[in-house]
Order: sequence, then structure tokens, then C-alpha cells
Amino acid sequence: MARVLIVNSSFRKNSNSSALGQKVAAGAEKAGHQVKILNIGRMHIEPCRGCGGCTRSGGDFCVLRDDMTALYKDVYEAEVLVYVSPIYWFNLGGQIKQFIDRCFAVAMKPKEEAQGDAVPFGKKKLAAVFAYEGDDPFESGAINAIRSLQDTCSYAGATWGGVYYATANAEG
Repeated sequence: MARVLIVNSSFRKNSNSSALGQKVAAGAEKAGHQVKILNIGRMHIEPCRGCGGCTRSGGDFCVLRDDMTALYKDVYEAEVLVYVSPIYWFNLGGQIKQFIDRCFAVAMKPKEEAQGDAVPFGKKKLAAVFAYEGDDPFESGAINAIRSLQDTCSYAGATWGGVYYATANAEG
């Protein structure tokens, strides 16, 4: 049984990407995994400032104090992260990108400094769920988002778990 954290970044309450994320959650629960969904679409998450505060030993994950502060424990303890995002302007939506950038603080935190049942970033599996408009994942930008997350996995030493994407125009 894995601890699965689904990070839904859609701003719209009943969005297509959210619906796909709910299906992934249901499937993971049916398979016996522990699932938690974070809806970050309307949260206040500041961009990473590259200050290096997260690389210093001891203390908190990040020096910034915003809604991300409360999410670090969930991210750190998850064995599987599933990023749910609509594709905007040929790539990941801005909210999920800021969340991912701020996860750098988790990747830099040694396990011995963690609170609770920590999973180092290099031992995590990352996956994604995308909804986009159009008929082609290349023309929509979904491929750019996939490649971005694959590169993130490579850099952080995490395992790429795959992607599910679907084309959708109107809600539902």
C-alpha cells in the first residue's frame, strides 16, 4: 500500500482535469492505496525565490510563509505524487508549476530532519494527469508538460510513473 498524494491545480471547481484526477484517486483507493487530494487551484503559493533557505540544515522547509507551508508534510510523506493540471499555453498551468518549484525544498531536505514518516524525494514516484483542448497532445502542449515532469524526475532522482491525458473542451 502506497501513500498517494494527488495535487489538483485546476482553478475551476468542476474542471475536466479535476474529474480525471478523481478517477485516478478512485482507482488508487480501489487498489488499496492510501489517497489524499490537495486542491491547490485557489491557494496562495508564492514563487520560489531561489534564496537557498531550504538547503540549510534544520528548521522549516522554506522561508516563505504562504499556503504551501501547510502542504510540505503531505508532500514529504507521500510515496507517489500525481500532478493534475489543465494544459494552458502549451505547458503546465502556473499554479502547479509554482507548487513544483516550491517542492525543491522537499528535495533538499534530508530524511533525518523530517517530522513523521518521511520519503526522500529520490524515492518518490511522480505521475501526471492532464486535460487539454484540441486533438493532438503535441499541438496542445501536453507533450511539453510531460517532458518537463520527466526532466524534474531525472534531476531529483525520482521515478517517472507515467501520464494520463485527455482532450476536452467544454466542462464535463
